[in-house]
Order: sequence, then C-alpha cells, then structure tokens
Amino acid sequence: MKIIRDISTIGFGDIIGTGITTIFWFYLASIISPSEFGEIHYIISIASIISYFTLLGTGNTLTVFIAQNKQIATVLLNFSIIFGMIIFIAGIIFDFFHIGFLILGIIIFIYGISRDVAKKEFKKYSFNIILQKGLTAVLAYMGFHFFGIEGVIYGLAISYFVYSRYVIQDITKNNIGYNQIVINLKEIRNNKNFIFTNYFSMVIQQFTTQADKILIVPILGITILGNYSLAGQIIAILIMLPNIIFKFILPNYIDGTVSPRLKRNTILLSFVLVFLGVFVSPIFIDEFFEQYTEVIDMIQIMSFAVIPITINQFYFAKFLSKEDGKTPLFGGIVSSSIMMTGMIILGTLLQEIGIAITYLISYSGLCLFYFLKTKNER
Repeated sequence: MKIIRDISTIGFGDIIGTGITTIFWFYLASIISPSEFGEIHYIISIASIISYFTLLGTGNTLTVFIAQNKQIATVLLNFSIIFGMIIFIAGIIFDFFHIGFLILGIIIFIYGISRDVAKKEFKKYSFNIILQKGLTAVLAYMGFHFFGIEGVIYGLAISYFVYSRYVIQDITKNNIGYNQIVINLKEIRNNKNFIFTNYFSMVIQQFTTQADKILIVPILGITILGNYSLAGQIIAILIMLPNIIFKFILPNYIDGTVSPRLKRNTILLSFVLVFLGVFVSPIFIDEFFEQYTEVIDMIQIMSFAVIPITINQFYFAKFLSKEDGKTPLFGGIVSSSIMMTGMIILGTLLQEIGIAITYLISYSGLCLFYFLKTKNER
C-alpha cells in the first residue's frame, strides 16, 4: 500500500501539472501556425542542450548523492549555478537574454525536483510541480500576448524559479570553508568516474532528445518541426505514467526495495498507452488541430516508442543505483548515433514519416543495448 500511496502522490503532481501545461501548449498550437510553434520549441531545445552542459551534477547524479546524504551534491550545485550565471551574463551582453534566462531557470528546476525525489518528499514534489506548471501556463500565456514568442520563453523561465528557495537554502546552510572545500574536492575525485560518466551520459541523452529538433530545421524546415513538436506533446502525455514510476523507483533502487511486480505491470501498461496513441490520438488531432495535417501518421509511429522508453527507465534506474555511469553513457552514444543518422537519411528520404521512424528506432536500439549489456553481466 505504501508503494501505491507514494506513486499516487508523485502522480498527482505530475498528472495535474502536465495537464495544465499540455492544455496551454495545445491552446497555443491551435492559435499559431506550425512554423511559429516550431520556432518556440527550437529555442527551448537549444536552451535545454546548453543547460545540460552546465549541469556537472546532473539531475540523476544529484538524486543519488542527496539520497545518500553526501554533501558533494551541494558542491556540484555551486559549480552548476556559477556556469549558469556566466551564460546568463553572456546572454545579456550578446543579445540572447531570453535563452540565458531560460538556461539558468532549467538548472534551478532540475536541482529542485532532484532534491524532492531524493529525499522522498513526494508531497512537496507534487505541490512544487503543480505550482511550477501552473505558473508556466499563466506567465507564458501572458508573455505571448504581450511579447510574442519571446514572451513564452520568459514565462517558462520565470516559472522554474519556484525552486530557487532550495538553492538558496542549501548553499547558505552548507557554509563551505577551505577545509570543507578540500574534503569535497577529494570526494569529487573519489566519485569522478560516476560523476563524469553520468554527466556525459545525460548530455548525450539530452542531445538525443533535443538534437532531433535541432536537425529538423536545416533538413526539413521549421514548419515540420512544428508538427513534430505537437507529436512530441502527445508522446509526453503517453509516457507520463512511466516517468512518474521512474521518479519513485530511483531512490528505492538505491534502498533495494523495488518490486518485480511493479516492473511487470508498468511494462504491460505501456502496451495500453501505445493503443491510445495509435487509435485515440488521431480523433483528437482531427478535431482540434486542422493546420497540423501531417502529424497523425507521426504520432501513430512514435507511439510504439512508449514500450522501449518504459523498459529503459527500469534499466537506467538500476545502473544509476549501482553508480554505474558507463553503461548509460555508451547507451546514450548508441541512441544518439541512431537519432542523428536517421534524421539525416530517413528524414531526407521520407520527410515526416522518416523522422517518426527514426524516433522509434533510436529508443528501441537503446533498449536492445541495455538488454544485451544486462544479459552479458548475468
């Protein structure tokens, strides 16, 4: 019963929060052209990729270290904030303030949710997620009507700062003097393999997640990116429950308390989600998004990726709980290579269908890699 209660607590925040932002993104897509919708997601993709380069302590690394009560998490946070501030100042100087502002917000956001999950403070997690998503919808909506596309970016960035109190609290609480810096640098050296392999793994994973959007623009144009981004919103809804369960299982993997039954039921659930994506989502698209004529076929193909994405979550949590950063790193390289190659070759040959097939093959290839790696270890 405790498992169900904890998952439900996380799920409540994610479902309500995702519901709020999904309604906003769907509303925005319905009143602007696919090219404008694509431009917004193009900017978000650039900011997301850059933000992960600044996050020396990635979200999953922070979750593991905070769960283990290691002060090294605060040291990694300090580094990330410093790098984020440098980019933010550069944005002011070189006239990309909205991107620099969003990058700093993403860094704060990732630390905040990692902290809540690591400490198993699932009620706080739900409250913060709902607050942040609610602010996203309100502020981005207001920003769009006052400033256009840049206003959406400003609204999204400001919403992430609801977690700034965690950053201030943890940095001020852990007053790091010279002796403590020496100790923490030693801790970084002792954990360097896990930190850096997981860092590069998450950079590659984020690059895989966002590079498709970056590559689509020069190959197929911003309008097709708009269609692809709308399809991505549908997939985000479908994988919401597997993502909720991942947030629950990661700290529990560290404690060694993950149920095999939970794994089996989650994977079975992913088949139901594929059914919804293939047969139900086209009805929704036809009804509300007449401008996005090419998106239905994309969604139906991409929906099948929900199954390997769900399975990958369990593999990923298992590797992280053992502080094994190498396997996710090499898996990310495999997945990223498939994504970039497929976007160029299949995207050029088959247009929208090609990039949808590439999306499916990329996550399926990662799942196969994890399976073969685990089988070899056994």
